[in-house]
Amino acid sequence: MATANLLSHIDKLPKIPKVVQELMDLVNSDGSDMNQISEKMAMDQVISARVLRLSNSAHFGRGRSVSSVDEAVIRLGLGPIRTLVTASALMSTFPKIEGLDLNAFWGSTFEVATLCKSVAKELKADQNEAFTAGMLHNIGDLLIYTVYPDKAQKVELHMEAGKTKPEAQQIVLNTDNAELGGQLARSWKFADTLVDAIAHQYGAVQGDNFSQLAAIINFSSKVDDKWDDLVDGEAKITWLNHQLEYSMLGLNESIVETIDDIRGAGREMADSLL
Repeated sequence: MATANLLSHIDKLPKIPKVVQELMDLVNSDGSDMNQISEKMAMDQVISARVLRLSNSAHFGRGRSVSSVDEAVIRLGLGPIRTLVTASALMSTFPKIEGLDLNAFWGSTFEVATLCKSVAKELKADQNEAFTAGMLHNIGDLLIYTVYPDKAQKVELHMEAGKTKPEAQQIVLNTDNAELGGQLARSWKFADTLVDAIAHQYGAVQGDNFSQLAAIINFSSKVDDKWDDLVDGEAKITWLNHQLEYSMLGLNESIVETIDDIRGAGREMADSLL
């Protein structure tokens, strides 16, 4: 079952609402105007509610509660607003999927996105782009579960038997979530850098080309999967030194403290928005 076959069923997926797509374009524009963003955001009740909830959360709440989108946008600032719009668009597009625990899915997605942003900060790379890449990195899984839930269960059985997710997906589907996710992101008109990073997240080096963003995604995903099993700082450093992306990205041992400090923040954010 090749990528083209799965993608031929893309019409089964919900569409990102026009106002949300316009809002995503607006917040990712270099010349974004906060008043324009507030006006556009007010046109989508779900995103407006999530913005208000997040602005009054422990992460951003300072003093009195805010009750309007205008106040929330000012309190949060453009960076978190970009984050929230991207996240809310995806969460609204996929409200329910058979056989997939969406609470766990979004918890992991937000955690990887938060890790991506922190790693990007260490590397002095674009943090907002890294967060968005983290939010989009596993959208291929949503396509698989939506179109072929029975085959998604077979993938899980292979993973339980010890295969990695891309290995299991290749066995069952003859493609994987990275390739599918890249194609899906392209169909949704995301930037080429994001599309390529998603598609090559399992292989950041393609010929003579190296995608730092793809390496950040893969590294962050591995951290989310393994970090809590590492008992102390020495175990974490040993594990890091065995990760190809750790070396490729030029990270150092200070990343241990960075990860420890933000561990769990993504899942908390997801919980506040679900």
